[in-house]
Amino acid sequence: MTASSFVSMAEKIIKPHSPTPFSLKRYNLCLTDEIMVPVYMPIVAFYPNPSKTPEQVSNLLQNSLSKLLSSYYPFAGTLGSDNASFVDCNDRGAKFIQVRYDCPMSEIVNLPDTGPEYLPFAKGTPWSSTPDEQSLLLVQLSHFNCGGLAVSVRLSHKIADGCTLANFISDWASIARDDNANIPSPQLIGSSIFPPFTEMPSTGIHTDTNVDYEFYNLPVCKKRYLFSNSKLEMLKTQVESETGVQNPTRIEVLSALIYKCAVTAARANSSSFKPSSLSLPVNLRPMLNPPLETRTIGNIISFIKVDTTSEDEMTMGRVAREIRKGKDELKQEGDVKKEKLVSLWSEWIHSIELYRSSSVCNYPLNNLDFGWGKPNRVTIPVFGVANTCMFMDNLSGDGIEVIIVLPEKDVTQFENSKELLQFASPVTNL
Repeated sequence: MTASSFVSMAEKIIKPHSPTPFSLKRYNLCLTDEIMVPVYMPIVAFYPNPSKTPEQVSNLLQNSLSKLLSSYYPFAGTLGSDNASFVDCNDRGAKFIQVRYDCPMSEIVNLPDTGPEYLPFAKGTPWSSTPDEQSLLLVQLSHFNCGGLAVSVRLSHKIADGCTLANFISDWASIARDDNANIPSPQLIGSSIFPPFTEMPSTGIHTDTNVDYEFYNLPVCKKRYLFSNSKLEMLKTQVESETGVQNPTRIEVLSALIYKCAVTAARANSSSFKPSSLSLPVNLRPMLNPPLETRTIGNIISFIKVDTTSEDEMTMGRVAREIRKGKDELKQEGDVKKEKLVSLWSEWIHSIELYRSSSVCNYPLNNLDFGWGKPNRVTIPVFGVANTCMFMDNLSGDGIEVIIVLPEKDVTQFENSKELLQFASPVTNL
């Protein structure tokens, strides 16, 4: 998709169907919302043969979004005057953009890369915002000359995590498909679960959001791999026999495998072993005591961190065991100390020798039927920071698709890893 394929664009603002009551005009952010960097979370779904006309699709999306925003009303507001601690629920609305491209959708869907330059998102990169951008939610409906279409969503990470984004877009699809759908109300209680500090503790924690390390500007390369269900079962069996960890999860074993392969690739291009860490975000909603509803809005997550200080420690079994240990500790605590939470978040954002692994598996993203059929591809553009990976359920239901960002210098070693290729199939086309 090139600049020359762009034909036209139209913008409008979608406001909540019902005005937000005065008593709900201020939505306080929780602690983890406050310290989140001001980036957007992007996702896009592609539909090759919609059963409705472009006009019907556009009207259906706009009307159903307006209805949904009456429940998710903070998403139609703007960040408060301090740009950090609350949302002004002023019903400013979400930005809705329609774009027409003079190219077939296959030019995008059939690409193995997931770079933002290939994906239909509004204005620049999917994650960042322009200085004058105030909308917390941006939607783009893209029409292609083949009749296919794409629906992309960008939601501010200051007010939501991946779980919230997945529930929001799934609820939107449900309402669009059935105007009388019974959608559970979102729970707007994050600030009571993780109340903000009145004053940030002086523990060496980074609180600035202007991160500009040279590391973040390394030349990188994105790769996609598919791990089928049968290969995942083989991997789980191997890890279980090596470690004694009972019924390891798909994400535990995949995170351990990819971390090991990435570190091994980096070691091959270095004169010495460099200590590093693996960090995985964890949805805290089911782990807190009492558990929270899945539709609790906010960044309700913590992190599991596995440190590796020597080559002897870099085994898949040890890493998987440490991931399980960290998860068990979170469950046993039933709570998370605020100081620890801020420290873990700071490391995730600022640490250089960190391998970051995220997952949207088991979220309702592959069945996003708005009323004209299911998508043939759903994807998330991975942030272009070296040693980052994202796990998504494969659309066919057979396994997990992994998108990984590597330093260019490590790519050849990584993609030729025999241990990796024992379980993974490179995605070169769809």
